[in-house]
Amino acid sequence: MATLTVEFKGIPGEVLEALVKEGYAKTKAEALRYALLHIGEELDLIKTRFHVRSEEYAYREIKGRRK
Repeated sequence: MATLTVEFKGIPGEVLEALVKEGYAKTKAEALRYALLHIGEELDLIKTRFHVRSEEYAYREIKGRRK
């Protein structure tokens, strides 16, 4: 497990704040973990089939918060 402290300024900081404010994630840390999963999938670093449960959970959470 990795732990780090990162300061987000400008647009990345605004996006991070919006993800939480709009209900896409409960916390900034959750938003970053979710984003990393998607980047990993997009770059073929991880395969969706190994993360189906976490992805399905994340999509249900997002859809539930958007309604």
